Amino acid sequence: MEMPSVVTTLRDAAADVTYNVRAYRKLSRQELLQSVGLFLGQRKRKKLKRGTVITIITVIGASD
Repeated sequence: MEMPSVVTTLRDAAADVTYNVRAYRKLSRQELLQSVGLFLGQRKRKKLKRGTVITIITVIGASD
């Protein structure tokens, strides 16, 4: 199976963090927020460094 190629970006201006979520199709706003929320929930350390770019890989859209 190929890696997801569609990138949807979410920028948190307050924390100065950018999230690039890779999926098999363009994500809705709700799916994007859910993916970022799941990522943040799995982290041990709560705070990210300012200016960080995070890439999240998801399987959303693989079976569409």
